[in-house]
Amino acid sequence: MRKTDGLQVTTEGNAAGSGIRESGGSEKDREPFAEQLDSREGYVGVDGCPGGWVAVRLESGGGWQGAVYSSLAALWEACRGCSLLLIDMPIGLPSGTERRSCDGEARRLLRPWRASSIFAAPVRGVLLAGSYAEANARHKELGGRGLSRQSWALVPKIRELDALLQQEPAACGTVFEAHPELVFAGLAGSPMRGGKKTAEGYAERMAVLQQRLPEAVQVVEELMARYPRRVLARDDIVDALALAAAASAAGSRAGLQQVPETDLRDEAGLPMAIVYYAAHREQQP
Repeated sequence: MRKTDGLQVTTEGNAAGSGIRESGGSEKDREPFAEQLDSREGYVGVDGCPGGWVAVRLESGGGWQGAVYSSLAALWEACRGCSLLLIDMPIGLPSGTERRSCDGEARRLLRPWRASSIFAAPVRGVLLAGSYAEANARHKELGGRGLSRQSWALVPKIRELDALLQQEPAACGTVFEAHPELVFAGLAGSPMRGGKKTAEGYAERMAVLQQRLPEAVQVVEELMARYPRRVLARDDIVDALALAAAASAAGSRAGLQQVPETDLRDEAGLPMAIVYYAAHREQQP
């Protein structure tokens, strides 16, 4: 571990530089993220990525850590001591034809530029489907409509998160669903105009993050240099960093806003809500 401008940056990785552990790997090639995070408090943002999950952890003292994990369970083991973890993945899921109100309310807040970034969460009944055809048929039966390919692509990660929350009760008090575009809107006071994969959209988002984290560009560049694009994309890092920044600004779950304001639960008892940090409330008494 080396220090750069007061930031703690871990450079360890496997020979391929991906930090991804294959099942059955030995102790020496285990994922380096477990080396980086311990029981200290911190604020974590997590986003899905080609290599699995990318996490960025911000410390109250100004340091940061980040890495890619192939499994969410392993990531959680490294983050058990964190104060708050925001993740860009649906948690509470609908069971029938009624869609989640949090998705609709988030779209409303993101109009006119980013509403399309919020997609409808699939019904819980598709989590056990073994193929898109099976999932699509089950979704039509239970949800009254077909399942998009985009939603189906996320089902394995939704299933992984669902299993974690149902098997680890402690995670339910720390892990909350967030959406990067809603987080950026909350931090900036209005939705982002440019798409996140464009040069303009990247610059727009980094300008928002740098107001709170002067080291934001360095975080992105360090992680881009550490992982190949087949494992981690730039926008995945930016999204995870935004969620970590929102968690850090809030300080606790009580410091976050949510849509809807009412506490709605799915049939598994998990919250159907999307949280975000509203920066404008900082000026209110």
